Amino acid sequence: MGMGFALTENLLVENGRIMNSSFGDYRLLRACDVPQIVPIIVESNEPTGPFGAKGIGEGCMVNVASAISNAICHATGVRLTDLSMTPEAILEGVEGR
Repeated sequence: MGMGFALTENLLVENGRIMNSSFGDYRLLRACDVPQIVPIIVESNEPTGPFGAKGIGEGCMVNVASAISNAICHATGVRLTDLSMTPEAILEGVEGR
């Protein structure tokens, strides 16, 4: 989810109208589009959660876009601050330097 948010998902609005209002027009990453992800789970007890559990989910997406932006900047010298960070946006940044 974080990679899609950073790299491909972009709500296009023109004159107040959404231009990609269906999944046919909105670019979502599929399983075959992302690299293998190896999770590292650190288990610990949470005394306030049921049976010592704690939640996990969208909170892990927060740092993905900034990590990808930092990787692009390290590789190209271009700092992208707008999402989505498409190849076209990277090329535009490189050419604009």
